Amino acid sequence: MKDLSIQELWKQQEALLEETRTFHAQVLREVKIDKARSSLRRFLLLPISTAVFFALLAGNAFYFAATHLEAWYFIFSGGIVGFFSVLLVVASVRQLYLILSLDYQAPIIRLQKQLSKLKVVVVDNLRIAAWSLPFSPFIGVFFFKTILGLDVVETLDSTAILSVGFSVVVLEVLSLLILRALRPQNTRKNWLNWLLQGNGSQVDEALDFLQQIEAFQQEERV
Repeated sequence: MKDLSIQELWKQQEALLEETRTFHAQVLREVKIDKARSSLRRFLLLPISTAVFFALLAGNAFYFAATHLEAWYFIFSGGIVGFFSVLLVVASVRQLYLILSLDYQAPIIRLQKQLSKLKVVVVDNLRIAAWSLPFSPFIGVFFFKTILGLDVVETLDSTAILSVGFSVVVLEVLSLLILRALRPQNTRKNWLNWLLQGNGSQVDEALDFLQQIEAFQQEERV
């Protein structure tokens, strides 16, 4: 009878400890998930404002191209600005979709995968900027004409045209180097997180909160 009572006490103690661990795990998950949700809520403004701004810019650029048919470089510059603006709008809409479709009740591993995918899409903004680098002279033509009403191409002499051509080659090399550095496997690099400070670092904050939950769960299993 005495041994049976001791076993019962042990079972009750183990059940109490398990309930306590489960309660602590639930509380930790709720707290960290709320913090992760708060970080992503602060990030929402960026893709919204980016999508609106570049949607307006794309419309203006395509209108510019259609109303400046007198020179091929006006048509091309307007088309280039419009094209890259549309890419940024698409990337921003994808970010919004991924943020709004996050399932905070899902297992931590699945939620981490969703956030990692969001991080890759955030980095796409930098990749689009890198792709546009070789076209910078034409983007400049567009903005000089729309903002200042100045046709800079008419002011260029042969030396300036050669300089522009050389700069395009340099920018192309720089673009390829940047695109190589911005590969998906580098999304957790410190230098990239530094670049995204305030404009994407919120995703890493959310991932860190999830990492804390996962670490606690692993400790509990040991």
